[in-house]
Amino acid sequence: MKQMTINRVRTEPFAGIKSGSELLVLAQGWLKQGNPIVAIELLKTAIESIDTERDKQLRAQILKETGRAKMMQSDWTHSETYYLEAQRLFIELEDYKGAAQCARNRANMNFQQGNYHESEKLCETALDYATVENDHELRATILNTMGAIKSATGNLQESIKMLKLCLSDFESSGNIIRQGYIQLNIGLTQIELADYHDATQSLNHALSIALEVRDQSLLEICYQNISKCYLAQQEYILAKSVLDTARKILPGLNSKALEVELNLIECKILRVTGNLEKAADLLRVTYQQAIENEQTALEADLLFEQALVGKELGNIDFAVSKLNAAINIYKKIGVEKSFKEAVQILNNFRKKNNV
Repeated sequence: MKQMTINRVRTEPFAGIKSGSELLVLAQGWLKQGNPIVAIELLKTAIESIDTERDKQLRAQILKETGRAKMMQSDWTHSETYYLEAQRLFIELEDYKGAAQCARNRANMNFQQGNYHESEKLCETALDYATVENDHELRATILNTMGAIKSATGNLQESIKMLKLCLSDFESSGNIIRQGYIQLNIGLTQIELADYHDATQSLNHALSIALEVRDQSLLEICYQNISKCYLAQQEYILAKSVLDTARKILPGLNSKALEVELNLIECKILRVTGNLEKAADLLRVTYQQAIENEQTALEADLLFEQALVGKELGNIDFAVSKLNAAINIYKKIGVEKSFKEAVQILNNFRKKNNV
């Protein structure tokens, strides 16, 4: 009863609006705020309006937004139905941008459900429509999904190819912030391939954009991963320099999560350069920070690093204990790669030291 009252109060100011186009605009506003419930009620009224009956273009737009609202609620079946009907109408109207948006959104929906083959087919359809319209921004969003599909299915080289095509379209459309995030995704994929040299270049391009547009999230991810690339290339001085630069802007970012990330990287630098006691001290402090910030994955990474430092210090029992703790967390949160690596190291410890 309480929920019904809330919804009635929210929609009551719009009760006098009869225009389908006005109701559509209002619904889009609610969707931007992340509220599909009110949007759906407005769209229901909009689809029944007199002007919507007469205007096929308006009807298609309302159906498309209803599909979007249903997708936000993870109502995949109904969302697909609305998108399909909207796409059909757009094609009749030769509005290939609208058709491309519907096909792209259906592709994204299938991607979220793990239906990668169907998602890729829909992306190809959407790309054809967007190419007819010569819409670079729209093409870029489709290519981004195609890159994500290739990555999810383990085809990382193809993912990079798709992301580079996506980057080109975002450059043509002049969308600089999206260029930054695509450069980031290229860099992260190159890290997965252990191509640290090219990854460093991609991430530095992303960092330049992040500094220009002052995007905090992009800045944080770039600094973390550039320092990791230098670390992987045994460029310890450069890795430490990136950490120091990041810390200079850290008070402005006010990010406790980033502080833990940077400390973990510094701990690794200290370990590989032989500063084991300092590494152990920093790990203890940072581990407590991760617990306070509820950064579970980082807790496991820090336990793993503590184990490696403990091994170097000759404290095998300590190392085994920390590895076991890290393995339990990795298993719980489903970080398979780190889980397997930790198990392998633990087994090697036990064989070598009869633990």
